[in-house]
This record gives sequence, C-alpha cells and structure tokens, in this order.
Amino acid sequence: MALSPQDKAFYEEKLGWKSFGYLFTATVVIGAIAWPSLIYVEDWSNGQTEKWSGNVVFDLAVMGFLLGTVVSVVMYLIFKLFLAMEWLPSRR
Repeated sequence: MALSPQDKAFYEEKLGWKSFGYLFTATVVIGAIAWPSLIYVEDWSNGQTEKWSGNVVFDLAVMGFLLGTVVSVVMYLIFKLFLAMEWLPSRR
C-alpha cells in the first residue's frame, strides 16, 4: 500500500536532522554509560573487579560511545530506507 503525500511529508519531517540529533545523543549517552556498567557487572559476578582502573572505565566508555554512534546511524538509515521503500505504516 503506497503512502499518501501527507504521510510522506509527515515521515520526512520526523526523520529530519533534529530527530537524528536526539537519536544520536540518546544512543551515544546510553552506550557510554551502559557498556562499562554491563561489563563491570559481569566482572563483579566473576569476582574480577580488582583489576579495574580509571583507564579501563574510560576505554569501555569510548567503546560504548562508538557502539552507540554505529547503532544510531544504522537505525536512521534503516528508517530512511523504509521510507524510500514505502514500508512505513500509514497514519490512518
């Protein structure tokens, strides 16, 4: 089912730079916080936290930042592809 011109305009507006900025910021911040936390909890459950230092936390935060960057760009491009292929639902 093809999207109406109103639906296309709506999705184009929603997939603008402002939305991408919010998506990028959210995934990067979550990645930079969640990735070191997840690894710390895993190490804590195995009793290996004595080897942790500030450098380890910083390196893992950078990895989480980069992971969040990749995730946000891929999500944005997938939604743009869905819009181009008209696979997004109509708003009726």
